[in-house]
Formats: sequence, structure tokens, C-alpha cells
Amino acid sequence: MDGHRKTLTSAEQGLGRAPTLQQSSNLQALFKSGKYLFGVAMSYPSRHVAKTVAVTGADWCWIDAEHVAWSPALLVECIQIIIHESAGKMIPVVRVPTKTSYEYMAWCLDAGAGGIIVPHVETAEDMKGVIATCRFSPIGHRSFPPFTFIPGVTDTTPEGESLFSLANKHCVIIPQIESRLGIKNMEEILKMPEIDAFMIGAGDLQLDMGIPPTMRGNEPEFVAAMEKAKRMSKETDIPLLGVAFGPEMIKERLDYGYRILVCVIDLHALAFGIIKAIKDAKALAEEHVEKRLGHANGNALRE
Repeated sequence: MDGHRKTLTSAEQGLGRAPTLQQSSNLQALFKSGKYLFGVAMSYPSRHVAKTVAVTGADWCWIDAEHVAWSPALLVECIQIIIHESAGKMIPVVRVPTKTSYEYMAWCLDAGAGGIIVPHVETAEDMKGVIATCRFSPIGHRSFPPFTFIPGVTDTTPEGESLFSLANKHCVIIPQIESRLGIKNMEEILKMPEIDAFMIGAGDLQLDMGIPPTMRGNEPEFVAAMEKAKRMSKETDIPLLGVAFGPEMIKERLDYGYRILVCVIDLHALAFGIIKAIKDAKALAEEHVEKRLGHANGNALRE
């Protein structure tokens, strides 16, 4: 029965584990599995939040360093917390600050991140520096990380593989296309063999088109761009990655062909969780008062 499941079981989450937890997880394999992958977005630069998120059972964690001012040291530490606290079952993926934040890409991958999301990609040329940074030779020029691995302890690999060949097979590179120019050049970008998934930054794309950023819309230019992304994903077999909040939007995205989704943000979970708890408590209090008043009035009438 489990063989027909389209979501990962707890046991299958472990299939992405690297030979040691100091190495990057095999997110490429999970992307190619055909299974739906559901993630949580982490916006709070906090060790405590990382520890909490890591045990929630999400398949992957999107750490956002584009819109959140992470210090490099804390970012690296939280990547490692997520890997170790989840026993390698949750895979951290980092959206770096810019498409030329090469140092962040190196730091995050050296820390064990399973992939990099690259914002505001508009041309294939944009991706050349990214690929060079994120892939070891002979594909790219990623630098040997001398302070990450302990020889004979954390560098275990299957026979015939090295840390470098394994990292090239495990780590994913995800361009985020979010402008008219990026949509125009989508075919050229996706022809690059090192692209493992891609994302449409719907909000920024709508801003670029002069449309209110709702991440959903029926404006002809926006619809055409999304249809192009859907078609290119199918033609290239490169999965679309996106965000979807709530049952209705998740169903829309799944119907559209998305397999890799962020379905909750730590900020929203905290805020809306507190809002609901306070609202429910106040409603119960009002109900309690009404019952007491009713009881008191009933006693008064009987007297």
C-alpha cells in the first residue's frame, strides 16, 4: 500500500540522508522521486525556532536569507541544528540574499544545506556563477571546505564516490524567476543541466507587471507566464517549487502540477495560532459569563 503513496512516509524521509549528518542530504533524489514534498518556511533567525521546526515532520525547511537579515554564523548553526535535531529527515534549503551572494552559497552548502534558492534570476548567464560556486570540479569551481569535514570521521562515502562527487549529486540548485525578462528567458535558463527545480516568484512577478502582488490572479499576462512555467516544467521534467497556504490554495497548486510546496511559515503559525487561541479563550469566557448570568437569573426567578 505504501508503494502507492504520493507523500513521503517517515521512513522515506530518511532516504535523503547523507552518509554522515555533516554532509548535504540527497535532495536531488527526493526531487526525482515523483513524491509530493511539503516544507516549512523559517523566517525567525533563532536557534530555538530551528530546534522546534526540526521536529515537526516537514520534509524540508526553507530558510529565508533574502528578506531576513541572518548573520552568517547563526545561519550556519541553524542549518546544522535542523539536520541534527531531525536526524537528517528534514532537509534545509536556503534562499540566499541575492543571485550573486556566492559566499552565502558556499557557507550554506559547506554547513550541510541540501540546496540553494537563487532569487531574481533573469538569464542563463545569471546562473553560471551560481553553478560554478555550488558544484565541485569538473562541473564547477566550488572550493574545498577544509574546516567542515574530519578525515576518517565525517567523510564516509559509498565505494566509488568522494565527498565532492556526492555533493554534486546531492545538492540542488533552484532559480527563482520573478520578472518579465526571466519569463522570456525561461527556456534558456531551464536548459542548463544543473537546474534541479525552479520557482516562480509570483508576488514579485506581479509587481513587475504592475499587478497587485496576491500570488494568484487572472490577469492575462500573469496567467500566460504561469502557464508557460507549467508547460516548461512538464517538457523538461524539472519540478516547480512554490508556496501555498490553506487547503484551497494547496489544492490549486497540486492541480496545477506543483509537487514541492511550502505550506506554512513560522511567522504565520505563531501569529495565527496565538490569534485563534486568544479568540477561542475570549469566546469561552463570554459563554461562561452568559451561563452564569442565566443561572443567576433562573435562581432569582425561582425565589
